[in-house]
Amino acid sequence: AVQGAAIGGGLGLAVSADFRGGCPGARFAANFTKLGFHPGFGLTVSLPEVVGKNNAELMFYTSRRVGGEEALKMGLVNVLVPLDQVRDAAIKLAEEIAECSPLGLLSTRATMKANLADRVAKATEHELSEQTRLRATEDFKEGVKATEERRVANFKGR
Repeated sequence: AVQGAAIGGGLGLAVSADFRGGCPGARFAANFTKLGFHPGFGLTVSLPEVVGKNNAELMFYTSRRVGGEEALKMGLVNVLVPLDQVRDAAIKLAEEIAECSPLGLLSTRATMKANLADRVAKATEHELSEQTRLRATEDFKEGVKATEERRVANFKGR
């Protein structure tokens, strides 16, 4: 259940769940490129799995914050309820799932997630390599500084 901000690593954590509930005030962002950085946490695989390639690219390429309503439309959250109902909605979904056969659920989930761990591991390795490379750039330093100073970065492409 997302009740506030899921940004960067928080987005990675949220996307790793099978289902996500949220409230209209929830915020999601893959803010890596605004920092002159590369996504991590396997998000280059897991985010497109959840929201589709086009929506994931939009989030990655713009670092735009997505609110609760837009998150629901793109499939980033499965349920959108008022803030004071988020936890109850998550529990209700868990109870609904618990009424199903554990063997049937596990078998179906294994099929749905087939090869995902391998793809995420491979992506995470590449993401780390790119993060290491980009961390040494002027753009990364400028992106972090601009974020700290709450201004638009002046990237130079170096």
